[in-house]
Amino acid sequence: MFRLYSKGCEYAIRALIHMAPTDDKQRFQAKEICKKADIPESFTRKIFQDLVSGGLLDAIPGPGGGYSIVKDVKEISLLEVIETVDGKNTFSGCILGLSECNAIKPCPLHHAWALAKEELLGQLAGQTLQDLVDTTRNRNAKLKTH
Repeated sequence: MFRLYSKGCEYAIRALIHMAPTDDKQRFQAKEICKKADIPESFTRKIFQDLVSGGLLDAIPGPGGGYSIVKDVKEISLLEVIETVDGKNTFSGCILGLSECNAIKPCPLHHAWALAKEELLGQLAGQTLQDLVDTTRNRNAKLKTH
């Protein structure tokens, strides 16, 4: 099955959606977010560190501490979350997984994937965390559980 992003990135997106519709700078305990988002705590704590390193979350240690979203959720794109968790080169590899695939030596899907990838990256860059929160809320949607 083709995955657009890693399981860790899925957990990050689900956690951020649960953190987003709150007052500015509200702090969340990792345990609380993991329970709300129905994601595994031990693995998600590592992902939160990536989000802190990437400038999306702030971590406040100690009692009364926790995590908070640093930027306005209207300014955090889905692409930014994916690249923060999975890396900037997430979409740079060959769609068929070949080690050598480029414009000079393309795989059979290279040109089609290049066009599709350009459109996909534009869509991901244009979709904000606030958009995801609004869609989830408006559709009364439940986020997928594992």
